[in-house]
Amino acid sequence: MLNFIRGFCMALADSVPGVSGGTVAFLLGFYDKFITSLDHLMSGTKEERIEAIKFLIRIGIGWVIGMGAAVSVLASIFDDKIYEISSLFLGLIIFAIPMICKEERDSLKGKYQNIIFVVIGVVLVAAITYFNPVSGKGISVSVEHLNVTLGIYIFAVAMVAISAMVLPGISGSTMLLIFGLYIPVITAVKEVMHLNLSYCPVVVIFGLGVLTGIALVIKLIKRA
Repeated sequence: MLNFIRGFCMALADSVPGVSGGTVAFLLGFYDKFITSLDHLMSGTKEERIEAIKFLIRIGIGWVIGMGAAVSVLASIFDDKIYEISSLFLGLIIFAIPMICKEERDSLKGKYQNIIFVVIGVVLVAAITYFNPVSGKGISVSVEHLNVTLGIYIFAVAMVAISAMVLPGISGSTMLLIFGLYIPVITAVKEVMHLNLSYCPVVVIFGLGVLTGIALVIKLIKRA
């Protein structure tokens, strides 16, 4: 039940531009286990893979239900109550700051050269936020008429987005928004949930991009 709730909370965060599911995993104290389980799933022993599958299934069930709820129910709340929702997640971010400072104190104590990586991280997230399209401006992509070029674009953006989602502090949904795919992907998922199967190819291509992105980046994240 605990892992179900964790996955559910991750999905709610992943569905909102500006908030990372990785941040929620860090706040709830299971980020290391989440990354390790993904790594073991790719290249662990038989026993490690079995344990990883059990853990990820429990997280995954909560994530799928949470994402479904976000797409079908919470979308209107994000439109009508954006100030309240933004304030809630701002509170989560502010609450995370002292936790991160405590967690990383040993990494910086006597190793002040590592501060450069803190600065790079802040600049990176600030740049992503700055280039975030406002009021619908920026790239606009229509997925109603899928072709090979658009399919490759969706696949590549999905790889980038999932890489951001598993990193605390960088929002995968914001990356989708920047590349003009946030509303199209949310719409495609919602249509498939309503049994409009004409959007299935979009969801499948996006899902394959997500799986490929995880396979390529998770070993690097674990090693780092």
